Amino acid sequence: MSKNKFTMRKYAHLFILFISLLFFNCEKAQKKDTKQKVATTSKMSIVVKHKEVSNLSDLAKTKIKDWNQYNELDEFLKRFIAISPNQALQMANELKGLAKNLNDSLKIETLKSNALKARTNVLENEILRLNDMTLIPAIKAKEVNSQIDKILLIFSSYNAKVNTIYSKKEFDEEINLDDFFKVTTSNSNLIIPKKQKLK
Repeated sequence: MSKNKFTMRKYAHLFILFISLLFFNCEKAQKKDTKQKVATTSKMSIVVKHKEVSNLSDLAKTKIKDWNQYNELDEFLKRFIAISPNQALQMANELKGLAKNLNDSLKIETLKSNALKARTNVLENEILRLNDMTLIPAIKAKEVNSQIDKILLIFSSYNAKVNTIYSKKEFDEEINLDDFFKVTTSNSNLIIPKKQKLK
């Protein structure tokens, strides 16, 4: 009988020891998880300075000054130059709407080129990707910051293309291409005597 009591006590002690170890490990894991969450949360709140967007040339600015949807997006994106990941995610939905307005509102014939349309589509897709990040609970600050960099880079590329379109148009207008081709054609009709071979 006493032997059974001793065995039962032994098992009781082992059981208590097991529960204690289990509780201790769970508490330790919980503390570690809390620390990681705090670290992640703090990184999401740190304001990061991103590369500034390439501006439109003075010529391009004058040509599209009345394009309100472009100007609204341009002004809004300036707020992303120095921003925390949390702030960027909070503003992502509004940014998505502005990008869509840009795509839908283009009425300037000079800018209706495939190259610019492609840049508009890529810009809108990357902004949608940023907006989708708001649905990912475990999103990392590094991923959000990287996405902001992509968006600003693409908008810079968009501006550069607008500048190129208008500078080319101005160049074509400054030199009269019709006169240039007339001169070229008339020169091609000149008969140039062949050089005589030396004996």
